[in-house]
Amino acid sequence: MPNLESIACRLVEAKVEFVLCGGLAAFLQGSSILTTDVDVVCDMGSENIRRLFDAVKDLHTYHRMTPGRIPFTLEQLTTQPFQDIYLATDWGQLDCFGNVKGIGGYSECLKLSEPIEMAGFTMMTLSLEGILIAKRAMGRPRDLQAVFELEAARERKTNLH
Repeated sequence: MPNLESIACRLVEAKVEFVLCGGLAAFLQGSSILTTDVDVVCDMGSENIRRLFDAVKDLHTYHRMTPGRIPFTLEQLTTQPFQDIYLATDWGQLDCFGNVKGIGGYSECLKLSEPIEMAGFTMMTLSLEGILIAKRAMGRPRDLQAVFELEAARERKTNLH
């Protein structure tokens, strides 16, 4: 996961407004399920998306959900609004969402987040409760497995206090 950590740290360095919200967030909260991408919910306003672009522009970034590997360009920021952005980079995949199922947009996710340190950087990540809400709402088998593990982690934390 070192490259995934590096992607997240790049976002922090570029001052992108985001909340870590997927498998990496679940891993940081106690799930053992490894992930292959960085999932964030972010402010999809043009200034924040510009900071996102600046954070990854030198990583040969392209839209991974489009045929032909269309590059992620600065021109796109002024010609089309984005709801979700699915990117591939030299370091791994980065998925940027406008909303998280079960929670809502960036502002709602921020209310259910907490600062967490990773690789020497502090970033906002969904709290354990926030991740549980999102993973239950997604309902895929791997999400439900993460719910099982995270509920066990919550139980262990409760018993320690």
